[in-house]
Amino acid sequence: MASAAGLAAQDVIAFLDYMGRLHVFDRGVFRQIDHRRPLWIKVGGNKVVYADAQSNLVVYDQGRTQRVDDQASSDVVVTDQLIGFSVAGMFKVYDGAPRTLAGVVGPHVTEDSLAAYKDNIQQTISVYYQGSTYPLEDQLAGNAVLQWGSGDNLLAWVSAYDRRFKVFYHGNIIELSDLVTEMEFKCGLDLVAYRDPSDMSFKVFHKGEVYDLEPQMPRRYEVGKGVMAWMDQTGALKVFDGRLVHTAMGFEPAKWSVVDSLVVIEDRQFFNVFTNGRMHTVERVVPQQWQASWGSLAYVDVDRTLKIWRNGRSEVVVRGQPVQEFVLERGLLLARLNQTTAKVWWRGRLYEH
Repeated sequence: MASAAGLAAQDVIAFLDYMGRLHVFDRGVFRQIDHRRPLWIKVGGNKVVYADAQSNLVVYDQGRTQRVDDQASSDVVVTDQLIGFSVAGMFKVYDGAPRTLAGVVGPHVTEDSLAAYKDNIQQTISVYYQGSTYPLEDQLAGNAVLQWGSGDNLLAWVSAYDRRFKVFYHGNIIELSDLVTEMEFKCGLDLVAYRDPSDMSFKVFHKGEVYDLEPQMPRRYEVGKGVMAWMDQTGALKVFDGRLVHTAMGFEPAKWSVVDSLVVIEDRQFFNVFTNGRMHTVERVVPQQWQASWGSLAYVDVDRTLKIWRNGRSEVVVRGQPVQEFVLERGLLLARLNQTTAKVWWRGRLYEH
């Protein structure tokens, strides 16, 4: 998994033409992969996953399509590395090939590089990670997990048996707190932000290390891909980027949110982004339409020009033509101008279909 600072752009995206046929843009080339309208489409990493007209679960990956299952349930989760889905009570993942993890599954979650699940037959809580299954808790004695949460590459939970707050990270189980009755925490890529029950302070687990951030919990906090932002008790907006704590603003902005590795800030009509320790003004007017993904921002400016911002600079994607809709998927931008015209911005170039 790439770090938040160096997220690689996606190379594949999918769309329907005016006749409902399914097309993909794959590394500079458009191709039709199904002539019938799919029931739904999901994209993750460089995979396109869809339910075809017969409700089969189909994956487009590395230039070819493969039927993965003859039942396409609605709970399919598509991430960079894994596809997770349940069929007839079973829990399965696809990571190049389909694998059945549990014959009768309870609660389950699929993230970028791991899938966690309760096996109702074995009465265990386990996680699938990089081709191996790791048992986390045994549930024979009753409810083994009081709370759990997940980020792209980790899982955090409170064990009911020993009342400990634990994190599964890179194949290891790490204990962060004991004597836990209730936890406040959020998970992102490489990090878990939480309230330490021993002194009620605000801490973050990041890549195996624990950092003390504030003596009190913030008024609000959000996590993303290797980055976290919070509003402290004075109203200041602070950002932890895995190395340092930055004060992005000394006062409360009108709006702010963490989207992947970016902290997007709207204040005094300025449209700002805080990333890599710096504040960037993207536009001096907040756009009505914008999306953020994978370190990039796509937006329509006041002149109705579609632009993309990345690494401190904006580039024009479509000017002088009305854009009906646009989708930003992991740094790859798809713009629909009308029923027959689609444009894709990929690695600094514009492609038209």
